[in-house]
Order: sequence, then C-alpha cells, then structure tokens
Amino acid sequence: MERRKRLLELASEYDFLIIEDDPYSLILYEPIDVAPLKSMDAEGRVIYLSTFSKILSPGLRLGWVVADDSFTEKFVLAKQGMDLCTSPLLQYITYTALKRKVIQENLTKIRALYKTKRDKMLEALDTYFPEGCKWTMPIGGLFIFAWVPERVNTKELIQDCIKKYRIAYVPGQSFFVNGSGANTMRLNFSYPAMDEIEEGIKRLGQAIKEKL
Repeated sequence: MERRKRLLELASEYDFLIIEDDPYSLILYEPIDVAPLKSMDAEGRVIYLSTFSKILSPGLRLGWVVADDSFTEKFVLAKQGMDLCTSPLLQYITYTALKRKVIQENLTKIRALYKTKRDKMLEALDTYFPEGCKWTMPIGGLFIFAWVPERVNTKELIQDCIKKYRIAYVPGQSFFVNGSGANTMRLNFSYPAMDEIEEGIKRLGQAIKEKL
C-alpha cells in the first residue's frame, strides 16, 4: 500500500497520468486488501480499466473505464470511430448478469476452482522443472510467471514445445520494457484441466532439460 500511495505522490509531483489496468483484483486467493489506485485518486490522474471477460465469461469481450469526464468523452469518440459501439447484446447480457448477481456468485466458484488449479501447477513445477528455474506464487489472477536458466531462450524454446510436445506458453520477454526477460515465460492455469496441467508442466520441464 505504501508503494501505491507513493506512486500517486509521484504522479502529482511530476504531473503524469496513471493507467491502472486491473482485470484480476476480483480473483484473489489470499485474504488481502488491494485498494485500487483510483479509489485513492484525489486529482483525477488515474484512468482505471477492467473487464468482464475474466469474471463472467472469457468470450464476453466487454470492459469498463473509470476516469474523469474529459478522458471518457475522448474514449467514446475513439470507440465510435473504430466500431460505432460495443455489441448491445453483450451489454444486455452483462447488465442482466449484474442485476441477477450472477457475477457475484460466479466469483465465489471461480476463486475456489482457480486456486486449486494454481496449487496444482505450483506442485507440478516443483516436481518437473529442472534446477535453476524459479517462479512466482501468485495471490491472484490466472498466471504463473517463470524464469528458466539464462542460456535458454524461451522464444526459441516455444517452437520445439509446439511441434514436439504440443504445449504452449507466452514467452515473457514482451513483458519487459528494456528488452530483457529472454529466459522467462507466462503459464496459464485457468483453462487446462487438472491432469492437463500436470502433463503440460511435465512436458515443458522435459523440453527445458533438453535445451540444457
């Protein structure tokens, strides 16, 4: 929380805006308090973004913005220029889900399900990944971020994984602004079944070992 408050102080001091992209804070596995930056924004510097696709249905590509009117008015104009408007059908589906508290009930279910899958992937990583690897233990969200030994390039490794092992991940270098992270990867645990998580990590561990 202190870091978050400090970020707002810096934004005020140096006169910059903050885009708070927050698709996962409603999917938490630990009892922690994560107050959005927007809730502490007294100067209108934070543009808050989130989505229903993670908490209602993955195929429901509908998000929302909380920001000063001067920003949202521009967003509406830009949106009209791109596709006129978001599908009214999707909006009505989401409205009804909110009104009937479907999302609130769904959150309870998916938190329990995803936590079990997260734990399964963490267990598999500990079992099958070779020495020299490390990974995060996420308290929320749908992904585990992993590091492999530096001599393994995950952008190159994924080609072998797809062709030989029929598995895939997101190479992590795209998440580093300075071009580093060539030995990192993002692993998703929300989609695959429990047995697929173990088998996938087993195959990935073998692919890494072959590169070493």
